[in-house]
Amino acid sequence: MTTHRLRRPRLASLYAALAACMPAAAAAAPAEPPTQLDSVRVFGEPRALSGFPGSAAIVAGDALRDGQRQVSLAESLVRVPGVSVLDRQNYAQDLQIQSRGYGARSTFGIRGIRLVVDGIPATALDGQGQASSFPIGSLERIEVLRGPLALQYGNAAGGAILAETALDGDDGAQASAWVGSHASHRAEAGLAGGDGDWRWRAQASHFVSGGERTHSAAERTQLNAVARWTPDRDHSLRLVLAALDQPYTDDPLGLDRERLRRTPRGTDPAALAFDTRKRIGNLQAGARWEAAYAPDRSYWIGAYAIQRDIVQFLAVPVAAQRAPTSAGGVVDVGRASTGIDLGHRWRGASGSLLLGLELGRLDEARKGYENFAGIGAAQRLGVRGRLRRDEDNRVRSIEAYAVADRSLGERWKTLAALRHARTRFSSDDRYQAAGNGDDGGRLDYRNTTFSLGLARAFANGELFASLGNGFETPTVTELAYGPDNRSGFNRDLRAARYASAEIGLRWRPRWGRFSATAYRIDGREEIVPATSSGGRASFTNAGDTRRSGLELGVDGRWGPHWSYLASFNWTRARFASPFSYNTAAGPRSIASGNRVPGVARANGYAELAWDSARARFGAALELRANSAVAVDDLNSERAPGYAQLALRLQWRGPRGWRGFARADNLFDRDYVGSVIVNESNARFYEPGAGRGFTIGVERRQ
Repeated sequence: MTTHRLRRPRLASLYAALAACMPAAAAAAPAEPPTQLDSVRVFGEPRALSGFPGSAAIVAGDALRDGQRQVSLAESLVRVPGVSVLDRQNYAQDLQIQSRGYGARSTFGIRGIRLVVDGIPATALDGQGQASSFPIGSLERIEVLRGPLALQYGNAAGGAILAETALDGDDGAQASAWVGSHASHRAEAGLAGGDGDWRWRAQASHFVSGGERTHSAAERTQLNAVARWTPDRDHSLRLVLAALDQPYTDDPLGLDRERLRRTPRGTDPAALAFDTRKRIGNLQAGARWEAAYAPDRSYWIGAYAIQRDIVQFLAVPVAAQRAPTSAGGVVDVGRASTGIDLGHRWRGASGSLLLGLELGRLDEARKGYENFAGIGAAQRLGVRGRLRRDEDNRVRSIEAYAVADRSLGERWKTLAALRHARTRFSSDDRYQAAGNGDDGGRLDYRNTTFSLGLARAFANGELFASLGNGFETPTVTELAYGPDNRSGFNRDLRAARYASAEIGLRWRPRWGRFSATAYRIDGREEIVPATSSGGRASFTNAGDTRRSGLELGVDGRWGPHWSYLASFNWTRARFASPFSYNTAAGPRSIASGNRVPGVARANGYAELAWDSARARFGAALELRANSAVAVDDLNSERAPGYAQLALRLQWRGPRGWRGFARADNLFDRDYVGSVIVNESNARFYEPGAGRGFTIGVERRQ
């Protein structure tokens, strides 16, 4: 067994700082204040955003849905400063969401950001998340936390994205549908209501797309059901059931520079030869009980269970699979996750103290098969062939945390958080053959993190500053292959460590809202892709990294009919020390000062909207822009920057009728929507979508 112990802060000073924020246990306090609209749910309870000493943003339900296709978070999270959402136009690999540059290395799914939907983590214990599980059509809001205080969510360096289903208001039935370019359409139906102490909502949707690129068709069916029982003001039970079924979704892969130049929206021939595709099934259920048993004393206990199954056909060349250590070109994974979250909260006249415990386990059955069958002229590609891998992987996690906040007079507020985490990975190899020995192993990761924030209120706003440290363990997939794509448990892969600090301003003048945040993040042993080929990636540890940046956000109204919103991110992400690693093509050395690949130096979003009297009609022009992006650690190539416009029109009619129309990429620009970092065949580029049209209608009763 190998144990990686991350450097711990000086606990004596941390506990002292934490104790300074604790309220007096015996202090009398008024009753719990009502929930505020301008609040974020931090560490299990609502906190007023106006006094939160860290970076946070809220995307309301209307912004998630009005005039939007409601297919992915790429439509709405671009509004949030500090967040970049790169739409691969590849539903087999999901979105790439970045927060302050974290998440750029992910070849599929979400990495470096904690995702939580209705109290159930959409991020597994190992740190791998899936944004496709967000039921956008039924969400009340999405909260985005960034910076040092968000590091207290555990195994994530980029922060947390929290979503919750709307249960209050809008009783009755709802149905919507739209049709769009590339044989795309989506239909959704839902029902919400309540009787006495119960409130509930159920929503189902079905999405189909033929895809703009050849071999990029997709289909997805989702169900989300949430119920809340509140027998009195001191007790509440929340029940959640969600399901996702995504049949085989085509994967068009990335393009190299020459093919991108010749066919900007083309498909690599390997995708067609191997019929690259992915199937996903996800079922999850959860419950959370909260109770106040005495004045200013309450507790909660929650539990969840998730079953996720994935089958993926990759474009691994036949010759590469003939090596004794190859795991083949078909991945068949079944994951079962369970977890318990419990805690206690004390409130005092000037603050509160919260203690919590999270226990989780993940059991994974992973098999690999050759993606071909037969020999010679009879050989067939893109089929399930011989078994080449069979292993059972397990993750066990236990995390204890404490959060305390205190008001220091009328203007000052502090918040401190302490978390200790232990995560154990183990793998039992059930496939052993000549030249392929026992690849099992075990790794332990332990870390103690601390963060502290301070806010000072002024007229219509506040200044805030925070600092802290965080960590990221490797995922099971990142541990599956060595830096040169050899088989076996990657025992040398260490957890990444980060120290972060920020200073910011939130201002709410009469004309709207303005925010600005500057930050710096120093990383050690950041986990980066060593190779990526045909849909499979292997990972290694880099040297030191440094991220510094500026985030700006503004929104407001201009007269009775006009509104505007803009967000801007400037990020300087570089390797602060040289490092090297081995690949199948030989050793690779990375110079200090190279840009971290996949991270744009600058990007932003702007929106100018108009509403008629009584908001019957509306129109908006949307601008998205991104600067050039390095595609590999060597910075050998860059994806060019781009800017594109979209136009949306909305109509609100009588008796609950609504309609919308969209024209995306209005001027049909060719651009790169995302890059595959360190792709071994130089197929770095994933084309963005061309001009597309959508028209939809909705009815609420």
